[in-house]
Amino acid sequence: MPFGSWLIQWISRPFRGFGDSKRKAYMDILNSLEDTDKVMFVENGHGKKGLLVFRQKIKKSGTSVIYAGASLMEPFPVVYKLVNKKYCDLLLKEYIIMRSVWHRNILHVRGIHFSLKGNVVIMRMDAAYNRDLYSYLRTTEGYVNKPVLDKWMKELVSAMCHVHSKGYVHGDLNYKNILLTKDLSIRVADFGSADKKSKFKLTRYDPKFLPPELNSRRLEPIPAEYDTRLIDVWGVGVVLFFALTKHHPFTESITMSATDVHGNCPGETLLYDEDRRRCSSSYAKVVGKLMDYNAARRPKLCYIIRQDYFSET
Repeated sequence: MPFGSWLIQWISRPFRGFGDSKRKAYMDILNSLEDTDKVMFVENGHGKKGLLVFRQKIKKSGTSVIYAGASLMEPFPVVYKLVNKKYCDLLLKEYIIMRSVWHRNILHVRGIHFSLKGNVVIMRMDAAYNRDLYSYLRTTEGYVNKPVLDKWMKELVSAMCHVHSKGYVHGDLNYKNILLTKDLSIRVADFGSADKKSKFKLTRYDPKFLPPELNSRRLEPIPAEYDTRLIDVWGVGVVLFFALTKHHPFTESITMSATDVHGNCPGETLLYDEDRRRCSSSYAKVVGKLMDYNAARRPKLCYIIRQDYFSET
């Protein structure tokens, strides 16, 4: 008997403790399988076995591969992050952190699974996104309107403030780690570089999103007195700047020498008048404060949320 036929017969047997509606949902998933799909038998940390369906590779990133798929644990689309078993500890750490910082604007993780063959570890996540922020901005004509910009600002600042309130630093915040749902809500993803504030080290990052005080000393350890949350603060600022202008800051010829030596580059000077006309005054003010070149003047995200201008939209 072909494997697919056996699988459908096996799964269609009445499950003890499962109702007809849930069993029918599982059957619908299996009946929709095509020849191009991949399936994998897995078990979780409690020994409970299940079946994962891999439909499409989304991207390969470093040591991991991201797939869109389906699961017999939930009859709705999910996303899988697969790593070789030798990176198991790193994936488990990411899973624990993402569970610890559960927030409506952070991608939800649902479980960890181990292939029965023993060579792959999988993290199961919600498939509640349409595309990443970078892809959306690059494929959308014109500029994003004010209401959407304000929505993104509030969601991103709120999510990262929550991460910091739990004692963690994301450390690799960029527009490709910001996912969008169908209604253009933000979901922060990829906590592979995240760690406790006191233990954080630069391991994986995009130099375009690294604050200036660290960009010039990337090969050196982070100073013990440095507040590592400032890495995320700057990252949020750059993401919001890009969402507004569709280009990176500091890409034009500007006098950087004085800025480097004296810190004379307040963030407010980065936005031109035409940029300010396309966003609310609150948005411009938040971007300016988060992207202050002087780290001592850069405020914490939780401070930003408490200010009146943050809600003036």
